[in-house]
Amino acid sequence: MDQSTQYDERIARIMAKIEAMKDKKFSITCGQWPPVWDAPCSEEEVTAFETEKGIQLPADYRRFVTTVAASGSQPFYGLLPLQKQEGVPEQPFPYTLEHIVYFLYMTEEEIDAFYGDDDEDGPFADDYGLIALCTEGCGMDSVLVVNSKDPDTYGTVWFYDFANDCGMIPMRDKETGKPFHFLDWLEYWADRTAGLKHNEYFSFSETIQLPEAPDNPDIMGRKMGWIE
Repeated sequence: MDQSTQYDERIARIMAKIEAMKDKKFSITCGQWPPVWDAPCSEEEVTAFETEKGIQLPADYRRFVTTVAASGSQPFYGLLPLQKQEGVPEQPFPYTLEHIVYFLYMTEEEIDAFYGDDDEDGPFADDYGLIALCTEGCGMDSVLVVNSKDPDTYGTVWFYDFANDCGMIPMRDKETGKPFHFLDWLEYWADRTAGLKHNEYFSFSETIQLPEAPDNPDIMGRKMGWIE
């Protein structure tokens, strides 16, 4: 079985899960519910985007947006179309699965250096190598790595939250620790949503797994008394 067929079978399974819960009632849905999906992108549209940005979209995401839907009203506030991307995917993503951004593990000096000054320390590269998948609101987003020098990091989905002083951390399977790719992300949302009661909700923040804190008394988490 070739890779495209494998993707098609998995996508069909995920979409069947989403369709099966269309009659569920939720007090919190963010975007339109039941989900409404827009027409898929053409191969020409996706190829033009890739050529313009000098990248190649991850295969599972590319298959979804060219065969099922370019965007939609879910998850959360909706799957964002390529045409509304505001990041800088043409520049390589500066982090890896083992080199993350988590403010509580950083010193004040490291945080200052991270934000920096465009004239002195270079541009703030928080959106390099990424496209946004969706927002949960309150500054919490899901982003897809589409440009990375590290093959293990390319194609993974990260929880992106600078608004609440969290950082940017890869999403992982709770049992295996395996990082999420696009279809993992979408299926997790479908499975998790299917199990919710009408007044419950969840955040993708529950999928992040942090490494041990650095052995440094000056990291912000220790200075604030939140980490022993």
